[in-house]
Amino acid sequence: MDMRRAFACTLLLAAMSPLSASDASSKLYIVYMGEKKHDDPSMVTASHHDILTSVFGSKDEAMKSIVYSYRHGFSGFAAMLTESQAATLVECSDVLSVRPNIYHESHTTRSWDFLGLDYDQPPADSGLLQKAKYGEDVIIGVIDSGLQPHF
Repeated sequence: MDMRRAFACTLLLAAMSPLSASDASSKLYIVYMGEKKHDDPSMVTASHHDILTSVFGSKDEAMKSIVYSYRHGFSGFAAMLTESQAATLVECSDVLSVRPNIYHESHTTRSWDFLGLDYDQPPADSGLLQKAKYGEDVIIGVIDSGLQPHF
């Protein structure tokens, strides 16, 4: 990140009023920065630390807040932030979006039970296609459950 962007993020942080009591609790946020600007993953991670340092004012605090760096397919990171810190990051030109992490519970890990299928029947006379209504109203997909930190 160039010095002007770091300075702009620092000014935004300085311009904000002191944290209120409601801002005292941190939550996990996902910060998306788009396409990587470096091919070296360590440089991508360093840029994440730099932008967080501009928000926290301390490299040590920035390093403590980061939970994960997305540095291979795109640039972004997951970090523990207050609402006002997340709002500050949104204003930085390198940041495309900042969203709170959402945890979704799995409905099942046993798809055949969830779909009401009998997986013990021999395949020849299972009638699986008929029971499944030939796939009518069924969407099949892969769900990446993503990052699930436990605090």
